[in-house]
Amino acid sequence: MSIGSWWRDLRASDRFFVAYPLWLLFLFGIFYWGRFWDYSPIGEIIDSFHRSIIMLLLDGMLSNHIIGYEIVITPHYRVVITPECNGLVPYFIYLAAILAYPKRGWCKLKWALIGYITVMFANFLRLVGVTEVVNNFGEQSFYYIHDIAGNILLIGVGTGLFLLYLRGCNAK
Repeated sequence: MSIGSWWRDLRASDRFFVAYPLWLLFLFGIFYWGRFWDYSPIGEIIDSFHRSIIMLLLDGMLSNHIIGYEIVITPHYRVVITPECNGLVPYFIYLAAILAYPKRGWCKLKWALIGYITVMFANFLRLVGVTEVVNNFGEQSFYYIHDIAGNILLIGVGTGLFLLYLRGCNAK
């Protein structure tokens, strides 16, 4: 039995569960592999673009001083916007689900764009929120606002978007 015939014989739900981790590996491989092993020009360009846009927007929104990819909270404490903070991680998790879901055509493209804009906006709000909470409640609040509340926000946005995608692409 060939891989193609095996794939066609799978139920749609089984195809999703096989394709989803493969899409995750592909997306993260293209954009993050080079960051940890060899230089990846694609990943570097996309990360630099996203973080530069984020920092430009944050500079206009926050009263804090910004140096490169760092937000100065106090002379001894800075919030650093790393490549993992650029919003692409939650977007790739969402995008992999759309790409793995057995639908074709414009609906995937439409929801990929809607998801990109929505996740990037949510990530921007997360970064503003993290900075404001740390400004007002101190360094000890960083873990709770960034690692817990911020990640819950992004997981919720990604999950909600995927549910809307399922509803929107399956509408008759």
